[in-house]
Amino acid sequence: MVIGVSVLLILVLIFLGLGVPLSFMIGSVYYAIVGHNSVGNFAYNAYYSIGNSPALLAIPLFLAAGAFIEKSGIAKVLIDLGDRMLYKIKGGMTATIPLVSCFFGALCGSGLATASVLSNMMTPPLVEKGWDKRYVAALIAASSPFGYMIPPNMNAILYATITTASVGALFLATVIPGVLWAFLYLVINRLVYQKWYHPEKTGLYAGMSEVEIAAERQKGISTWRIVRSAIPAFIMPVLVLGGIYTGVFTATEAGAVACLYAAIVGVSIYRTFKMSQIPRVFATSAYNVATLMLIIPMTTIFTRILIMNNVPEMVTNFILSVSTNRIVVILIINVVLFIAGFFLDSNILLLVFVPLLQPAALALDISLIQLAVIIFVAIGIGSVTPPMAMCLFAASKTTGVPVVDMVKPILPFILFAAIPIMLAVSFFPQLSEWLPGLIYPSIS
Repeated sequence: MVIGVSVLLILVLIFLGLGVPLSFMIGSVYYAIVGHNSVGNFAYNAYYSIGNSPALLAIPLFLAAGAFIEKSGIAKVLIDLGDRMLYKIKGGMTATIPLVSCFFGALCGSGLATASVLSNMMTPPLVEKGWDKRYVAALIAASSPFGYMIPPNMNAILYATITTASVGALFLATVIPGVLWAFLYLVINRLVYQKWYHPEKTGLYAGMSEVEIAAERQKGISTWRIVRSAIPAFIMPVLVLGGIYTGVFTATEAGAVACLYAAIVGVSIYRTFKMSQIPRVFATSAYNVATLMLIIPMTTIFTRILIMNNVPEMVTNFILSVSTNRIVVILIINVVLFIAGFFLDSNILLLVFVPLLQPAALALDISLIQLAVIIFVAIGIGSVTPPMAMCLFAASKTTGVPVVDMVKPILPFILFAAIPIMLAVSFFPQLSEWLPGLIYPSIS
């Protein structure tokens, strides 16, 4: 009874606008006082959650790498390359968005960074060419999960600190689902783009067909020049991921390598970044990671309380009591994660729901790798479905399009791509386990 009230208290405080760390702390203290339990191990659990997790060091480094990438000019090069690759395809201008999101994800590992950077860089030129601003903003938000579905993946680093899963295996596990997800977006974009594309309303391309516009905007652009300028950008994921899988450096060291490489490329090759900007980049990254470093210990304290009260086992027994059919139980887990994603951000979803669902998943022979990918897809859906839709909010704020105006254009991408991908990774473990199994045989 006390633990149930504590959970309800935390949710109420979060919805009232109180900070997440403080909400979890109040819930934990309430449990200790009302249940006549000691708070003596709170400090130890909080310290252990961050002091004994070397992998967590990778998160601030990859956050900083994302900031370096934004400032270095790499993002613009990737946009030019994606535009060149798809300009002959109908709807190709907006088809660039999912493709570039995948490129950008291979560099930064963050969905929020992907939404923010692409909203800022891609919206003005697309709107100028006749695209409805609501559709552009919605597609950018919908594509933001590719920021971590294509490795590296900061959610994977956090997941690895909670479980015994390998960071390298988690990075590989999302590649095939991420590529399939992006492909579905390209198909949907091809089917619906005409509703949102009105070049006749702009003076720039009035009276021209889409093919003529595509040819016009590529006139005088050298394919080789674009590819050549993109080579330094593509060396970065090869360097980072190659170093991890060959054992040259760890995931944490890979974050530092990514920062150094992005800074060098920005200063010496693209010349859009100055050495004087480095302190500001690290200061911004430190501010962003400070929030996470407060959330982790506070949620760990409460998660420990849940474990001590056998709540994960109770959740497992409850789920299995509803049905022993594997398909039904997997659907229940999907529904739970889908609904939780509406209200909880990615960090809470990982820190709280992974320990709760892990026993039930293992009882159904769902590996830690497959469970991770299911949760990552749920996080992606949650990031674009209100009320806790951080990537949707980021795209809305940057583009100036109200969230309510983005709902209609984003629905087809959620209903016919995101949800099917979640079901696919739930019922076909090969999608998430085959690729990491090539390098980590114990998974297969």
